[in-house]
Order: sequence, then C-alpha cells, then structure tokens
Amino acid sequence: MERVVTINLNGNPYQLEEPAYDALRAYLDRARGALTANPDQSEIIRDLEQAIADKCGGYLSPSKSVVNASEMTRILEEMGPVEGESTD
Repeated sequence: MERVVTINLNGNPYQLEEPAYDALRAYLDRARGALTANPDQSEIIRDLEQAIADKCGGYLSPSKSVVNASEMTRILEEMGPVEGESTD
C-alpha cells in the first residue's frame, strides 16, 4: 500500500504516489535553486510544471489515476536537469 498525494501542476490536479511526489518536489526545488538569479524563474518553473503535467497525463487513463514512482523517475529523466542562468 502506498500513500497518494494530490498535487496541482500549473492549475491541473494530479495524484502521485508519495515517493513520486518526493522526487518531483526535489526536482522542482533543484530547478528553483538553479534559477535563483534568473529574472524569468517563475515563468520557467510554470513551463516545467506544465511539461511535467503533460507527461503525467500520458501515464493516466480512465482505469489508472495515479502516477507511480517509476513513472515519475522516467518523466524527470526525460525532463533532464535544469541549467542556471542563460549565457546570452
């Protein structure tokens, strides 16, 4: 049995197993840290949340409503690390 957490990703509700939530939260915390000096941090985080939400949607169906830890691991691997300031 796994605890399920309901979250809001860019305005859309999703249910995640607790380890999936922990991984997502750590990823977004690292992203915020990497983007601290970026004036577009909030917009970039919203874009990341939307991209993650879109990927979560691919794992859900009428008979499956929870994203599990292994699925979240794949999603975050696809997203890749968030780089800091742009070098424009």
